[in-house]
Amino acid sequence: MTPSQIDRRSFLKVSGGAGIAALAGCLGGDVEAVSIGIPGGSSTTGQSAQALQSVVQDQSDSIRFDTEDSGGDPASIRLFNDDELDGYTASNFISTAAMNDDEPFAEDPVDGIAYQGFQIGVLELHWVALDGSGVETTDDLLDDDITVWMLPPGWGLRQLSDTVHESIGILDELEENEVDADTSDIAGRVDEGDVDALISYGANGVNLPGWATEVDARADLYAVEHTEEFQEGAAATEGVNTDTIEIYGYDQDMGADEVFTWQETFQFFFAEEMSDDVAYEVAEISHNHWESAREAQEAYLDHSDFANMVGGYMDGVPIHPGVADFLEDEGEWDDSWERGE
Repeated sequence: MTPSQIDRRSFLKVSGGAGIAALAGCLGGDVEAVSIGIPGGSSTTGQSAQALQSVVQDQSDSIRFDTEDSGGDPASIRLFNDDELDGYTASNFISTAAMNDDEPFAEDPVDGIAYQGFQIGVLELHWVALDGSGVETTDDLLDDDITVWMLPPGWGLRQLSDTVHESIGILDELEENEVDADTSDIAGRVDEGDVDALISYGANGVNLPGWATEVDARADLYAVEHTEEFQEGAAATEGVNTDTIEIYGYDQDMGADEVFTWQETFQFFFAEEMSDDVAYEVAEISHNHWESAREAQEAYLDHSDFANMVGGYMDGVPIHPGVADFLEDEGEWDDSWERGE
């Protein structure tokens, strides 16, 4: 089922009017605080949100844009549904899962997701291995003596990767030899020789997340060859885009010029209760001051190009009316999109 086929219940947050108002209310004077859930400071989306936070702080006298580490976008969506966040970063894949009551929401579904804000970018996931591991292709990941790290369990990227590897038919075998570690610990586990291969990713064709940069600095890595069977299984996974890209971001020779990737688009999502003025100003600041945000996170998208702001929109999911107003004022609104109420 695609987002355009989903009932309105799935994306409009049911709210009694309490909760968020306490978080997004005035701090005194005319300053409004908004809380934005992020997966963690070492993630690309977390760093991008923190970069925007810094720019909003510099440019706005009326908004306090506060990022909060939720542990992952599934957790952010749950906190939003509990009226504990005014917005969050999340992938389209996990957002669709939340709307469809798919994993990781199958056993404990949520009422829905927030309105779409604007795009953060595309992450490109792939396997890399440690020198001396003996791993040459993705088939070798299944050897009994190979230990793997597959991203933190609470992340939407982990659910995406699990779904891809389940589609290929190798998830259960991979999990038998999985190392359990957070991003803050993975470089140390690599140093200790506990990991033979891991899932890494780049952002927007520019760089690696902070945790992967640390692994890259502390270990000899190389790109794993993704077999034809692996690529076909990944490409057949519903809701997942795949591609073969030029390797980027690593500060060493990865032993190949290209690598196969499974990909995910991330966006900012804003609560229905967030005022139109706040959503409008945040979008305007990101559009006008993206270069300042890029000083903090090199992969921050060039939002002076509206295609980079709206390129991740999902069909059938409303756009926050404040962001819609901004796009209309700039002559960039598309009548095929749906405006939130």
